Amino acid sequence: MKQAYHDIEIPAELAAVTQQAIERGKNQRKRTITRNRWMKTMSASTAAVLALFVISVNTMPSFASSLEDVPGLGKLVKILQFNKGSAEGGTIQDSTDVSFITIRQQGNSETITLNFTKQNQTQEKVNAFHVKFTEYPNTMTFSVGGARAFSAVKDFETLKKSEYIQDAYEIITLDDSLIRFNVTFNKAITYDVKEYADPAQVVITITPDDAKDKQRQPVYSLRTASHPYGETQGAAEEALLGWENIRILKDKEGTFFVEAGYYATETEARAKLKQLEEQGVIGERMYVEEREPMQLPKVISPE
Repeated sequence: MKQAYHDIEIPAELAAVTQQAIERGKNQRKRTITRNRWMKTMSASTAAVLALFVISVNTMPSFASSLEDVPGLGKLVKILQFNKGSAEGGTIQDSTDVSFITIRQQGNSETITLNFTKQNQTQEKVNAFHVKFTEYPNTMTFSVGGARAFSAVKDFETLKKSEYIQDAYEIITLDDSLIRFNVTFNKAITYDVKEYADPAQVVITITPDDAKDKQRQPVYSLRTASHPYGETQGAAEEALLGWENIRILKDKEGTFFVEAGYYATETEARAKLKQLEEQGVIGERMYVEEREPMQLPKVISPE
């Protein structure tokens, strides 16, 4: 399935949808029809469907739900709507493998596709998942519930070959049925996220936003010291539950820390630091780090 995905040329943002047109088309065609005839027929029908999709999906809210009735296409379940950088989708289920991640460039955009399997079989629906986009650095955090395996971790090296992706890495969780990982971008981007069913896929399309890249000022991060990947971050994150804008990040040397938000001024950050110290909720020292928009976090050694 992965090889077929890479071998087919298709328009931007529709890699996952067109893959299903091809796979289902293969199963529906009689074996006596030659491959050349099949390709000719599918090319014509797919082109017509995709043209309609491009025009309609952004202008007709009811169009997305009608896709389930179009022969040869998977179902577009949802175009995620983000609120303060956060969105979620999927359905609650268990024993899933986040099996592989693919990336495809189309013009100046790139499409990242998450794929899911269960017991080595293609999964029909996406697990319950959450996506959060934050800045300083530009990071998209994915959380997938009911996931017991993460075979797609091997695909991080492929993601890092992207023109827009600086790093991709798993982050610790103390829940054995939750997979989390970060994708860090090397420039400002715009993004959209779509959920598909039959097969289960999450499709993320990213496009650079050069105008936004020039507008941002430095911030002041409230954070722990850097530590090797492990339960140190999980414990610190749990201690900070209820505190806003918590995230786990990797610094420029490959160690990890927990951030309790970032602030526009050093004065505000230090006021929050004092508040944390007075509450005594975390058992290690916190620090204030000044950070530029595209700068990877610094290494801060524990004292």
